Amino acid sequence: MASLRKEAIKGMSWTALERFGTKVMRIIIAMVIARILVPEDYGIIGMLAIFMALSQVVLNSGFANALIQKKDRTNTDYCTAFYFNVVVGLVLYSIMFVSAPWIARFYNTPLLTPVTRVYTLTLLINSLNIVQTAKMEIELKFNVLSKISLTTQLVTGIVGIYLAYNGWGVWALVYQALFSSLFRCLLLWWRANWWPSLVFSWDSFRRLFSFGSNLLLSGTIHTIYTNLYTLVIGKVYSPYEVGIYNQANHFAMIPSGLASSTIVTVNYPILSRLQDDNAKLLVAYRKMLVSPLFLLYPLLMGVAALGEPLVQSLIGDQWLPIVPYMRVLCLAAMVSPLTTINLNLLYVKGRTDLVLKLDLIKKPIGIAVVLATVWFGLMPVVIGKAVFECMAFAFNCYYTRKLLNYGLMRQIREILPTAFRSLVMGIVCYGAAQLVDGNVLKLLVGILVGIITYGLLAYFMKDPTLAELLPLIKNRLTRKNSVES
Repeated sequence: MASLRKEAIKGMSWTALERFGTKVMRIIIAMVIARILVPEDYGIIGMLAIFMALSQVVLNSGFANALIQKKDRTNTDYCTAFYFNVVVGLVLYSIMFVSAPWIARFYNTPLLTPVTRVYTLTLLINSLNIVQTAKMEIELKFNVLSKISLTTQLVTGIVGIYLAYNGWGVWALVYQALFSSLFRCLLLWWRANWWPSLVFSWDSFRRLFSFGSNLLLSGTIHTIYTNLYTLVIGKVYSPYEVGIYNQANHFAMIPSGLASSTIVTVNYPILSRLQDDNAKLLVAYRKMLVSPLFLLYPLLMGVAALGEPLVQSLIGDQWLPIVPYMRVLCLAAMVSPLTTINLNLLYVKGRTDLVLKLDLIKKPIGIAVVLATVWFGLMPVVIGKAVFECMAFAFNCYYTRKLLNYGLMRQIREILPTAFRSLVMGIVCYGAAQLVDGNVLKLLVGILVGIITYGLLAYFMKDPTLAELLPLIKNRLTRKNSVES
């Protein structure tokens, strides 16, 4: 158990570095590009979101998760998954190429025809590195994956800024994405130390697909729901509203997405080793649920409280309309990682049938909420999304209670203190920012007051995560001082 904990900490550190570093670079790059481009440019790319996301789900087909979860995986399994992914990538790109004119007519945006045909080339490129990524995650080579992601983001970000600055408009976003997929693919092939043999096994395919098929169906349902927002908003309104919604959602999901992806990426292969020991699994699982919220919740409350100076400083006044939507979506983002973490337990247990069952119950409700609220304006749509995230969390806790006796009420009791401290911090942070003028000064004062407020509350409320962090920080500082002396 100690060795697994050590691997988890090391993996979490590298993956957090990757996610955080990538996010920071992405924010800086997006800030520069967003100051040059207009919401309509982002809206055109956003209109393709549902088609790209569905294609990516089909492309993966759950094979990556199946390889990670499978204990007796062989080179034949890797090769079978690789060739299947490549064939699916070719088929998907062909479908998108032919369908491009129909997509453009659906949105009444002719430019979408050439944009779709170029942008979806990323699907074909991504099909070539799914197995390489899964293999490195299985081997816990998160440091290599971190370096690849950070390098890719830096290089392709420069390309995107250059194209946007030179007047390429929406094509700056298209070619940035295309070059990013290609560059990352090349780096993965170089560092993965694995090349496919001329082997394909139908028996291996059936075993992998028996696990992945439920994930494929579940992922398809989830993707339709998640991207239905941009589809419906784009159809009912315009590219401008799509751009506003996507940018608001992007800001709200930066901290949440960072936490969710870091936790799931690292803990899935590690917890899979504990899948047969419920006692140890529960201990590890509770730690995975509670600890990340210590930083996530105050970050989300900080983004909501300092929304206006944050947006004005980073991407300019033309994006100020996203602020009220962003604040509501920050509340939704407080719940979405909990939903993901609860589902992760079912993956670890190999119960993808239950994942599918949950999605068949939840997602029709979510789709109904979207279709019912879109006619009343963008804000009702966003509020509806926040309400549904709470419902989805409650649904997902049902099987966590069944499998580990760790249901909804136990989880709420554990996260409530962190949520309370974050709310108080957000209110104090917002009030402090109103006492000064200037966006930069508002941010500096708000962040400083927020950190002090949250830190004091956590200390006096004896938060267990803070109690674990303080000795680690103290030891690190002691080691650093001893080295310098």
